[in-house]
Amino acid sequence: MSDLIVEQFSRMLDGLGTGDPWPTLEASGFLDLLRSEDDGGAGLQLSDLFPLAFEIGRRPDAPAVIETMVARLKTPAAVNVQDIQAALTSAGAEPSSARALAAAVTAAQMAGALERLQELTIEYAGARRQFGREISKFQAIQQQISVMAEEVMAARMAAQKAFVGQPLEIAHMRAAAAKLRAGQAAQAVCAIAHAVHGAIGVSQEHPLHLFTGRLHDLRMAHGGESYWAGRLGQWALSSAEDFTALARQL
Repeated sequence: MSDLIVEQFSRMLDGLGTGDPWPTLEASGFLDLLRSEDDGGAGLQLSDLFPLAFEIGRRPDAPAVIETMVARLKTPAAVNVQDIQAALTSAGAEPSSARALAAAVTAAQMAGALERLQELTIEYAGARRQFGREISKFQAIQQQISVMAEEVMAARMAAQKAFVGQPLEIAHMRAAAAKLRAGQAAQAVCAIAHAVHGAIGVSQEHPLHLFTGRLHDLRMAHGGESYWAGRLGQWALSSAEDFTALARQL
């Protein structure tokens, strides 16, 4: 997807008022991007959807745009869909594919939220001063932020890897790896963010809790780490190939 479309999508989200966002979203045409051109859409593939889901993740209070886009593959008039898995399954999609797609979309949104959480943490560490200097100058803080950066990038790479092909033909094991890795990253990154922010991070006025709370909710959505780790384990044990060969398939 071109950077221009992502930029337009971002501007549209920033321009949404406090009222009902759905008339604006409907008029924008973004809700039908995944539908085929014959049905009035743009026929985007999963790879085109990833940056949009990632951008939504950076906004914890954004409307369910991506969920609605996906639901319209089966229900063209769908609006404000909160649960991809339930919407697709009730419309006749294969249940395991619906769950895998929902997990991948959730992982992409988590990756976006993790990146924004990293930005907030770096900004705070550069502004907060103790003992006469910014806390970002302390080696312990630098080490924590380095670990955070590794986790954020790992989650993004795993999520993006799942966005290949047509939406309803998603590779289940790639979706499993994406959701598992995003969940693992969320645990580490949320802990580091709160450790660096200290008491201000749990205050109602600071936006940190919006992201950490949202990330923990998303961890449990459409299967947590244990569920997807179990699915990956079953897949690996049922194959005669070695783990190196299996990893290359993801």
